[in-house]
Amino acid sequence: MESFGVVSMDIFYYALVFLLFPAALLVMSAIWSGSLQDRVKIKTKELQEANEKLENYAATLEQKVEERTGMLNETLGKVEEANNNIMASIRYAKRIQESLLPNMDKIRKHLPDSFFLWMPKDLVGGDIFYADVFENSMIISVMDCTGHGVPGAFMTMIASSSVKRIIEDKGCRNPAEILKQLNFIVKTLLKQDTGDAVSDDGLDAAVCFVQMDSSAGTVLTFAGAKLPLYYIQDGQAHIIKGDKQSIGYKKADLDFDFTSHTISLEPGMSFYLATDGFADQKGGEKGFVFAQKRFKTLLQEVSNRPFDEQKKELIRAFDEYRGNYERQDDMTLLGFRL
Repeated sequence: MESFGVVSMDIFYYALVFLLFPAALLVMSAIWSGSLQDRVKIKTKELQEANEKLENYAATLEQKVEERTGMLNETLGKVEEANNNIMASIRYAKRIQESLLPNMDKIRKHLPDSFFLWMPKDLVGGDIFYADVFENSMIISVMDCTGHGVPGAFMTMIASSSVKRIIEDKGCRNPAEILKQLNFIVKTLLKQDTGDAVSDDGLDAAVCFVQMDSSAGTVLTFAGAKLPLYYIQDGQAHIIKGDKQSIGYKKADLDFDFTSHTISLEPGMSFYLATDGFADQKGGEKGFVFAQKRFKTLLQEVSNRPFDEQKKELIRAFDEYRGNYERQDDMTLLGFRL
């Protein structure tokens, strides 16, 4: 009986646990389910708040982008307007610089066998040339001023007006004396003859004076400041180098006497004046400069053609050699036969 009682009590306890366990599970499940719902609600609310913040941030960012875009467009408009004004000024400056060039109808009337090639690197440039005809004589000159673009163009105004003053107002016809006076005018005008000079600008130049119907026949006198004279005689190219002295710079000697070279003209002789823009141009396969020697040979090769064809061939040869290389400098080249 005692053993039966012990067994019965065990069964009772097991039965009680068996009956209460599902109920406990239900209670715990209810509690856990409620807690999960609360967590879901909290997370949902946090997510909604985060989305609202993100939407507000996106709207603010879009507004800022629109404002910045508007500011940028306004700035670009101002820059474009300023650039248009600058370009308009430079185009007008080009007209002024072109007005400094000789009257080509007048020159070609006296020099039908000739060409004049003036090619600034930019809209305006640092090269300029001068030519004028007098009674039984003429003067032809090329000048290569410091720099190119607008600064070079300012220097051409000084050089051109100074040469006209020397030749037309003072009546000077001697190329060596023209260069000497030009050296004095440019250097003193820019105050580069003083210790307080803030600039160091100048130019290289070549001047030819042709005297026709003289006792010695037609005679050409040349003087150069760094720039040479090329001429073709009997199919052979020759070069007369200018003095190793530039014009107007701080180190330019005001007392320097340029050298005169005189040539008695013979039938068929051709003459060429050029700045260094052609010979100094980089190109070819290795990017070397065209060089004076190659330029001299080219002039010899084209010299037997009409001058309008010479001009075209020289431009073609220049562009072909340059290829994809950038233009190095302004270029001026004059050719004539008397």
